[in-house]
Amino acid sequence: MSVHSVEETWVETLDASLPESIPSAKTLGALPPGLAKLKIRLAIQRWPNGEESHFRAELSDSLVEILRHGAEALGTPALPPHPAEPLDTLLCRRHGHEWESLADLQTPLWILLAEGFSRHFAIDFKTIIQINARWGTASNSSMSPRELLTSFGFDPAQFSLYYATSSDLLPPDTPLNIQRGDRFEAQKDGRYGFVSSRPPRGTQTIEEEIEELQKQGLDIKLTSQNSQRYVELLGLEIPSPPWSTSRADILIAVPGIYPQGGLDAFYLHTTVSHTNGQIPYQQSIAEIAGMSWALISWHYSQSRPWNPVLDDLASHIVHCRGFFLQRGIR
Repeated sequence: MSVHSVEETWVETLDASLPESIPSAKTLGALPPGLAKLKIRLAIQRWPNGEESHFRAELSDSLVEILRHGAEALGTPALPPHPAEPLDTLLCRRHGHEWESLADLQTPLWILLAEGFSRHFAIDFKTIIQINARWGTASNSSMSPRELLTSFGFDPAQFSLYYATSSDLLPPDTPLNIQRGDRFEAQKDGRYGFVSSRPPRGTQTIEEEIEELQKQGLDIKLTSQNSQRYVELLGLEIPSPPWSTSRADILIAVPGIYPQGGLDAFYLHTTVSHTNGQIPYQQSIAEIAGMSWALISWHYSQSRPWNPVLDDLASHIVHCRGFFLQRGIR
């Protein structure tokens, strides 16, 4: 069946009857040629009582794409950012029924319509925040740093909490005014921690870790020179001032026996300068991959050396950010 055979009124009218081609396609397991890219009008609102806005989506779009497009139409981008799956909740009404939460966000739009759902959607926007590399939901907007750390799996007896771009320690028991999209960093004894649901570290490869971070949206890759491998991270967020730019490119040397051999220090691209005229902790200048890099002597404490079971590339990157924020200095 062609696109032209689908009634134009259905494409534009939210509550028009579903064309027979859609439920028939579900029986066959695929849409007829030409219908997959057909864009139809949908309604979206903030759950539970927001005003409806409208946007268009293709019949083949997944529900996660519907959530992201709908969130943009409402002026509040879904979180976490692409490519991670959003933590906000997408809801839809069946014809003549109440709202239902949609759990499988990989379901195509046309399948949902064939199952009797309407074209009226809603998004329950959560108070989604980030601590280190992990995104999660704050249960309320006035949680204390101690409560936040605990809810994200950090031991508040060992970790302190900071806003991601601040060097000011947050008092552990003072309630915060938490806003959606806030970013925090957890610091442990002058260094940084990373907690996730993954098994303990120690056997992973650097390639696997880079792939994980690429999925989180980092501009990161593996490069090498004279058999020495480096992780190249572009656009690391840093405070400006005192730095000459708000983004920096860094290189991290990877030992041949990583992760048993730990990451240590990093290189900073020489285009970045500091207001005091000198780069703190700078050592030698090296030519790597055709560019100039300054070696930054930013090491772990002797009392808290690299631990291959607990530490990884993600935690080391946050450790490197501590240099720019003057955190962890004794």
